[in-house]
Amino acid sequence: MEESKFEKTFWWFWLAGLLLLALQIFLNVWLSNPISPMGIGDHQSAGTAIRVDQIHLGWKAAGVLDLARISMVIDLIFIGTYAFGAWQGGRAMRAEGTYVLSALGGLIMAAAVVFLLTDYTETICQFIQVMFDQGDNLLADTAATVKPFKTVAFLVTFIGLLVALLFRRMARQAG
Repeated sequence: MEESKFEKTFWWFWLAGLLLLALQIFLNVWLSNPISPMGIGDHQSAGTAIRVDQIHLGWKAAGVLDLARISMVIDLIFIGTYAFGAWQGGRAMRAEGTYVLSALGGLIMAAAVVFLLTDYTETICQFIQVMFDQGDNLLADTAATVKPFKTVAFLVTFIGLLVALLFRRMARQAG
């Protein structure tokens, strides 16, 4: 069966997003230190200006503050790329016509929107703080507050797409 326009777009954007995520994970190795052992993850969940400032000091001492800035720029590109790809993947699954794939596709599309909004909120809050090299309580708290929602939405899109692709393959082999 030939791929739809939605599916071709899905594969390009989703896989490009996953490659950008892999690059961020690779870069995060250098952002890990005794003050922020989880690197960017610690910055995301810092919650207070004091904690953000501590993380920045650790990155400056290690000479990687600019790398953190670059990583956040990559994150901003990743978010839009991955979310669009996941949304297109959900849309392609909705078009498959079976109830299960249609419902799963709708869930993936909704989760992609939630991911886009929450991860952009989180990353923009982080980006402002890292660019000005100054923690801000409101921005740090906002980033920490949306992080769990972003994480769940990402997992729903990622696992949901893998499950949908498996179901679709099984349905096509049975039919």
